[in-house]
Amino acid sequence: MGNLSDVKRRLSTVKQTRQITRAMQTVSVAKMRKAEEVNHRSAAYLALITDVMRNVNARDCDFAPPAVGKDVLLVLSSDRGLCGGFDNGNLSVAQKAIDDDTLVMPIGQTAVNFFKSASNVDMRFGHLSAVGNGAAKEISDYLLKQYGNGVKSISVAYSTVDKRVVNPTVERLLPITDIKSDGNSGAEVLFEPSPEQVLRALVPLYLSGKIYGALTANFAAEQSARHQAMSAATDSADELIVQLAGEYNRERQAAVTGQIVEIVGATAALSRKGGSGEKRF
Repeated sequence: MGNLSDVKRRLSTVKQTRQITRAMQTVSVAKMRKAEEVNHRSAAYLALITDVMRNVNARDCDFAPPAVGKDVLLVLSSDRGLCGGFDNGNLSVAQKAIDDDTLVMPIGQTAVNFFKSASNVDMRFGHLSAVGNGAAKEISDYLLKQYGNGVKSISVAYSTVDKRVVNPTVERLLPITDIKSDGNSGAEVLFEPSPEQVLRALVPLYLSGKIYGALTANFAAEQSARHQAMSAATDSADELIVQLAGEYNRERQAAVTGQIVEIVGATAALSRKGGSGEKRF
């Protein structure tokens, strides 16, 4: 009976765990779709700004990148676990892009914990993993003040998701000389008061928009990874429930069979005892 109780307790625990993983699987789908919608809307905004910057950049504006300084690398991660190897992908591509001149800025608790003992790490944005324009603007405002004043480039390590496939990547945000004219600008575009001033006005919008897009894309990828992890956990729980249910039924049948054997044995013993006590004349 002790083994039967153990199996029953394990079966109950696995069923409760399955309820949790199933609920997290459902919630992650809703969050992922919402993040994808936000990212899709911001992509149109970024495409417009990038197109204008491309046209301005084609005028050979005097906005040369700094020659010396640190290479800032923003590393995005999740604040919570249970998302499979999602964070490992971001951290892996980030490590490949880090050298002696790199200043790492982790965003998200997992990245903060990973880089907390490393050198050349700035933790000021570690708490800003929540997706929002406010967080993106706070980061971009600080980086623009440092750009050209000890910082020569700004990149971000994050993940995108395409057809539920998570793709970690490192993207260069500044310098903007990486944005080249495609040669198909069409009609002549006039910029007032000047292309240089328009470009400088667009850079803060462009940088904050790119950071916001990276945050939303990374969050969507995180939820996709969590959905896959919870789906796999739910499937494993289903298999274990079937296995434990079969084991429980076998143990219960064995216990019932043992009880029947005991009853039959006891009845037979009583019958033999009654037979030996017959009256004699």
